[in-house]
Amino acid sequence: MKNTRNNTKGMAASPEGDDRSKHPGDFQKVAGYEALHESMMKCVKGVLWKDTPAHYFLNNIEENLILARQLQNGKYKQKKTRKFKVYYPKERDIVSVHFRDRVFQRSLNDNILYPKISRSFIYDNMACQKGKGPDKARERLKNFLQRFYRKHGTAGYMLKCDIKGYYPNMSHKVVKDCFKKVIDGWTYQQACCVLDNQYDREIGYNPGSQMIQIAGIGILNALDHFIKEELHIEFYIRYMDDFILIHEDAEYLLECKARIAQRLRTLECQFNTKKTGIIPISDGILFLGFHYRLIETGKVVMTLNSANIKHERRKMAKLAALERKGERSTEKVDECYNSWKNHASKGDSYKLLQRTDQYVKELRKEESE
Repeated sequence: MKNTRNNTKGMAASPEGDDRSKHPGDFQKVAGYEALHESMMKCVKGVLWKDTPAHYFLNNIEENLILARQLQNGKYKQKKTRKFKVYYPKERDIVSVHFRDRVFQRSLNDNILYPKISRSFIYDNMACQKGKGPDKARERLKNFLQRFYRKHGTAGYMLKCDIKGYYPNMSHKVVKDCFKKVIDGWTYQQACCVLDNQYDREIGYNPGSQMIQIAGIGILNALDHFIKEELHIEFYIRYMDDFILIHEDAEYLLECKARIAQRLRTLECQFNTKKTGIIPISDGILFLGFHYRLIETGKVVMTLNSANIKHERRKMAKLAALERKGERSTEKVDECYNSWKNHASKGDSYKLLQRTDQYVKELRKEESE
């Protein structure tokens, strides 16, 4: 595979080596003091209790001026990223970006990359965008099922698709080609520097970087249009690499699956065969942590995934033990439990919440005895 990397890994392109004449306003939109200050204010939200963001915020005038000057003269260099693992809902590697680099990347992403790449997004591309997100996606799928019922009843099928190792197998060339369609010159060079600094292989990215999230929602944009405009699927929704097609004809969905697989190969992607298949609507489907079932009356019943319930019960048992030892305050335990209850309440969870409240009450009763 042809090497797509810059030789100056992590180093911003110098003013002499880039082409800002094509879009002279782009540099100021990204690297001007006001742009960096606005980006910094977004980045510190919720993390001012951490040392590095707090230091940057307290010295933000000096820090932003230095960053702007380094970008102007081409001497800005990104720091090495930190990698760590998370284990729920599944084990995966995450990349943590240094705070100063996060300020620059947020400015580049918010002011240039995302506005340009998102212009052609379909409405039902639901991940990592303002006004979208998992709650919006769940409501949209529920609405699709209700609308399908009014036309066809429960006599229909769903093609549920999942891409195998979406981020770990993501091609760097595919991502850069996707970006190059919407940005060029200096901004494209900066995007490539960010990608090359964070990931030292030709295949695979780790979630954690905002730019990689934009890549995740962007590289399948052409597939979205193919499904809507050439396959003519009315009820289609995608959340990152999980997507669902709803249709009354199972044979047609089988044909769609084959044609989508062909398209995915052009993006160096393939289906996760264990998680991809055609399901009768009456069987229900798992999407974003909830199981959806369309019943004969036309009601869509949303119930929380059983694995999530088991995980929460185990977690509350551990937290109750820590509370008993004085290692967790009652307020922190309540905060954690209420956060889960808020998530569970998105579905039809009245009886579940009653049972779980009783379970937690009994755990705490054991503490006091």
